[in-house]
Amino acid sequence: MSPLHNNLKQRQVQQRQQKHLQQLQLLRVQGLVSATTAIFPLITLPSLLAQLGFFGIPLVLSVIMLQIYTSFLLSKCWTMAERLDASIVQKSRYPYAAIADLAYGPYLSLFVTILLDLSIFAMGIPNLVVASENLELVVQRISDDRYTFSFCYWVIIVGLFICPLMWLGSPKHMRSLAILSVCVVIIIVILLWFCLFNAAPLGKPFEGISLDLPPFLTVLNGYSVLAFQFDIHPMLLTLQIDMQQKSQVRWAAFGGIIVTCSIAIFGSIIAAYKFGTMIAENILETLPKSVPLVCLLILMALQLCFSTIVGSSALFLQIENYFRVPDALSLKRIGIRSFILALELLIAEFIPDFDVLMGVVGGTISGPLVFILPPLLYRRISRMVRTHQRIATEAAYGSMKLDLNYDPMRMELEPISSTETESALRVYWQRLVQSYRRLQCNISMSLAVLVFGLVATFFSTYLNIFKISNLFRNNSPCFGNLTQWF
Repeated sequence: MSPLHNNLKQRQVQQRQQKHLQQLQLLRVQGLVSATTAIFPLITLPSLLAQLGFFGIPLVLSVIMLQIYTSFLLSKCWTMAERLDASIVQKSRYPYAAIADLAYGPYLSLFVTILLDLSIFAMGIPNLVVASENLELVVQRISDDRYTFSFCYWVIIVGLFICPLMWLGSPKHMRSLAILSVCVVIIIVILLWFCLFNAAPLGKPFEGISLDLPPFLTVLNGYSVLAFQFDIHPMLLTLQIDMQQKSQVRWAAFGGIIVTCSIAIFGSIIAAYKFGTMIAENILETLPKSVPLVCLLILMALQLCFSTIVGSSALFLQIENYFRVPDALSLKRIGIRSFILALELLIAEFIPDFDVLMGVVGGTISGPLVFILPPLLYRRISRMVRTHQRIATEAAYGSMKLDLNYDPMRMELEPISSTETESALRVYWQRLVQSYRRLQCNISMSLAVLVFGLVATFFSTYLNIFKISNLFRNNSPCFGNLTQWF
């Protein structure tokens, strides 16, 4: 064979290997998204839909589609930001805050950083609580409720189990964990459906499920819980940076969320058909004792541990970047991550109701990150890209000098020229149109999502003020046990 033919053959082999690697990366991202978002909808969505009635399914689908849309916007923001400023890749440890800094400056970047850290930190606490409650339920089911081992002690055991695994790096270092997590989720879904189909009905089909519109506060609480359960935005950018084809991450995330949503809704419909409104907040507490149920409880606790490990990676990278911790495993990394986990365990011991915590985090903290900031950043960065392209084109044709110190964020629109003959009304109208164009970017959809996010966050935060007061008014059982010792 000629050397030209050999080179062509080698190039084809390399292209096939590259394509295979990209497909594996997409599957890994989709698996991570499904694994980190699957468990809470499987456990708590049936109870939520029973409260919302038949209105619950349209609400779930609406919130999820909006989250998918804003995840698309956020993914596009990073792609455009790399074209505007190549040095942004050096800030890959905190991509969300880096996008905010490019678009609106350091103050919004600091605000995003605080929201992200609070959101990721708070999301790990319900994982620990529910995993511990599932293990407590295992002991009760095996012993026919004769013995119990409080979740207060299980929380400590779970923390000791996941602590060494948290010392891993970013999600790109968790390939084996991601594969194992996906396999566990598949087994969990099969066991859950088996337990639901074999469970004896409690009353008539869909007993107590209302066809009427639920109260406004119930809808608002449902929105907050759904925003908490399907929030993948902090992890999405971290995964996108590690991929070779960054534009494909949003489709992988779309597939992962759709699969998770479909499975959770199908299981919720079966549970509503069997149990009606008698579904507990944790659907596993409603299911009768069986060997598959015990296996299901253990696997769900294991999967919640995996979700905590993967979901906390963005928070760890942010803090480690602040303290200049190297990427390699070190004592600093071990100390920082162990301290954060210990703080989560301490709070989990004193939180009496994880459902209230989900509502507070989802409505007040996750809401701005999911529904307000992505369309706001996308509109701003898209405007910056168009302005940059216009200036580059005009410079290429020689109509203006190329400004090498061009800063898109500080670029102001050209002033309106007005003569004495122009009326003041015309000048004001031109300024109004100019302001409208400054915001213009996918105006119909992104603006609607932005307004929805602002309204929903406002009302959710108002509702959460009363929830927080109730949260601290009711003592947790762990706190009661502690006071008895002393």
